[in-house]
Amino acid sequence: MGGQRNLSLSQARRVALAAQGLSKGRKEQAVTARKIAAAISGIAQLQIDSVNVVRRAHYMPMFARLGSYDTGILDQLLAKPRSPITEYWAHEASVVSSELIQDLRVWQRRTWVDRSDGFSAEQLELSDRVLDYLSDNPGSSARQISRALDVAPVQEKSHWGWNWNDTKFVTESLFAQAKILSLGRNSQFERRYALAADVVGEQGEVDTPHRQEALARLVARAMDALGIATAHCVAEYFRLPMRAAKEELARQAHDGHVEEVAVTGISEPCYLQAGTKIPRKVDHDLRLLSPFDSMVFNRRRLEMFFGFEYRIEIYVPEKLRRYGYYVFPMLYGEEFVGRVDLKADRAKSVLHAKQVHYEPGIDAVIEPELRAELDRLARWLDLGEVKIGL
Repeated sequence: MGGQRNLSLSQARRVALAAQGLSKGRKEQAVTARKIAAAISGIAQLQIDSVNVVRRAHYMPMFARLGSYDTGILDQLLAKPRSPITEYWAHEASVVSSELIQDLRVWQRRTWVDRSDGFSAEQLELSDRVLDYLSDNPGSSARQISRALDVAPVQEKSHWGWNWNDTKFVTESLFAQAKILSLGRNSQFERRYALAADVVGEQGEVDTPHRQEALARLVARAMDALGIATAHCVAEYFRLPMRAAKEELARQAHDGHVEEVAVTGISEPCYLQAGTKIPRKVDHDLRLLSPFDSMVFNRRRLEMFFGFEYRIEIYVPEKLRRYGYYVFPMLYGEEFVGRVDLKADRAKSVLHAKQVHYEPGIDAVIEPELRAELDRLARWLDLGEVKIGL
């Protein structure tokens, strides 16, 4: 390809960080609902996870990008009908741009979530009852629905985590089908279900003949969020089939919507959106990214573009962990410079940085920057003290 551009690894990193909203320093100013919605729109999703060692995972990316903010504003956005954001399946369970729901619906492949093909007659009848109930009672959890419809709890709790009764199987299936969605979550972190029309309004159905158009939109949106990417990066962002994503990228490259480029040190072809401007620099604003941040949840991409090997060690036995239980990668400028194992000890009002590991060759000048960020994070978490070390 005689006309193919060559980018340095530094240029690729700057593009990737800018696309993720991580290239400009954070400013001490009010963070409004509009700014939060815009930041989420830029990256398309906030992954949700129930682990609350520091703060729920979907709250953390906005702190890394915007600084201290009122999480209640994000909660209000998610609980508001016709909001620009809601919850659905993307990379995993995520806060997503509402306009992506129908496209994601036809391409998400989590058969373990939607089990309606194997429903009994009683479960099919319960599905109709749930829809009827939610038409009059939007914002109800599966537990509330079970009580209202007199659905028995599961009797034998054989699974360590998931012991679903029929209501939970039905609501998860209806949610996967986007027949019901969520008006945020309650204080027990349970989804507050409502009919999809009550959450995002009436949306046009994306049927089988229009699957390709949905794929094209998802690929374009992934490229928006990634800035520069291999085919694997694009497929992984929304969990799209690799072959389909690769073929769609080739189509968009042929049509001039994306540009195939070579990046120094990366053997795979990379794609860049047409007209992308390469930032001249990335501000040196030290940020701690949660394990589920969209900048780091693709571990293969992180290692390929940034030379940073990162694995989450929550499920690793303690004696086998290298860096700790809930480890935040440390981003400074365009480099990942270390890791911090964090815990918010709310009973003692302490943000505990249990272990700090710097990458080889990182100068000690980073330490004051880390301390300043830990202090900022502690204030945001309403914790009175920062403790570093075991």
